[in-house]
Amino acid sequence: MNQSFLKTAKRIVLGLLAIVLTGGLALITVIAKPREQIFHNRHMSDTPATRKARIRAFITKHLCITMLAIGLMGFFAMIAIMAKPLDPVKRAISDFSFTDIYYEILKEGTTPDTSHLITIVDMTELTNRSEIADVMSRINRAQPKVLGVDICFDNEGEDFEGNDSLIRVVEQYHENMVFSLKMLDWQDDSVGWNKAIHSFFHEIIPLTEGTTNMPRQLYDSMKRKVPLAERYEGKNVPSFVAQVANRYADQDIVKGRTDDVKINFSPTVFRVLSPQEVDRHPELIEGQIVLLGAVYEEADRHWTPLGKIAGVELLAYGVQSIVYSNEVKNTSPAMFAIVSLLVVFLVELLQYLYLERTGKSEGIFTKFIIGSTYFMSVLTFLFTSVLLGVCFVVFKLYGISFNLAWALTAITFLGTSRSMYAALKDYFIARRNKYLRPSNENSSPEPK
Repeated sequence: MNQSFLKTAKRIVLGLLAIVLTGGLALITVIAKPREQIFHNRHMSDTPATRKARIRAFITKHLCITMLAIGLMGFFAMIAIMAKPLDPVKRAISDFSFTDIYYEILKEGTTPDTSHLITIVDMTELTNRSEIADVMSRINRAQPKVLGVDICFDNEGEDFEGNDSLIRVVEQYHENMVFSLKMLDWQDDSVGWNKAIHSFFHEIIPLTEGTTNMPRQLYDSMKRKVPLAERYEGKNVPSFVAQVANRYADQDIVKGRTDDVKINFSPTVFRVLSPQEVDRHPELIEGQIVLLGAVYEEADRHWTPLGKIAGVELLAYGVQSIVYSNEVKNTSPAMFAIVSLLVVFLVELLQYLYLERTGKSEGIFTKFIIGSTYFMSVLTFLFTSVLLGVCFVVFKLYGISFNLAWALTAITFLGTSRSMYAALKDYFIARRNKYLRPSNENSSPEPK
């Protein structure tokens, strides 16, 4: 389990505990009031003051039920996070994002766009450095705006002829090329990596390099973002995607950022050329970003919301998100908490009004069948589907991702929370009436 997830999980649990405490205090406060102020009394005079009191009591009651539902969700979430046997659940939670649902809808409902920004040249079948140098030379003769080489030539080896070919090509075209840089031996967040793996000719040619580290964890995690920089010996080193994007724009479009880019995986078709097709399609290279990497090498494939894709395709999505400034934006924690609370509260009000209206119906079918919790659950599902559709539209238009998972989980506990609220209310009222009962009611009647 990665440390960032544990930190996030702890914050969520603490936040949920705070909400539960607040809800509990509000519940006790409400129940402690005189019963006539909480529930509608038909004999109460209908004045503006009494109407406001009833509205306040109505809202407070359902807000308490909402808090109880969130509290139950937090309780079970805490069990899932803290219990060791539930580690598979924790991994599943940490690896899930609501954007996966949005991308699945996009995959099924739209035709992928063809990228006119990035072309990929596949080097899977290239077997020696002479061939790679030849492909790099032919690509550069077609005048790309920038050529990103997703290869690190980390040692000279014994292919002397191939090494000489590489050096000649890189010396001629290095000004519009970006090379891969690997980092090894992680120390901590302050120092970062302790070892850098450069191409063997970096000391004799002024290369532009960028890190291409894709850390792999046990149970290889879903890739949803790429770093804009990596920490190396206490300094920030630009990443490969940042260098390629900056070179394409002829300026620092990442604006000195060192965080991660949340990749926009809106389905895109990147045109892939084989080495033999480079000369036949110069129009797919001229003035564009060209990435040279292995498309069909299984060792360099990664799980993403679109399925398993090549590492060079993952880099292409990252570069595209930077150049088009359309990376995914998450809502702030405050906005997330407020909207989630409002969604659960709204569903609670709708469920209560539905049950109350059908319960008062004179029709037997409406009262017992339509008013059953089964039909209410179906309607709740349809309502939440509409909410999901609204969130999807916002995501598609503005790239803003809102995670409905916590709100939807809390909604499943609303029925239980209503029963718990009624039980707690009856308990506190019974205790209050017991202590407020006049003492002469408890004494034995005097003999006549």
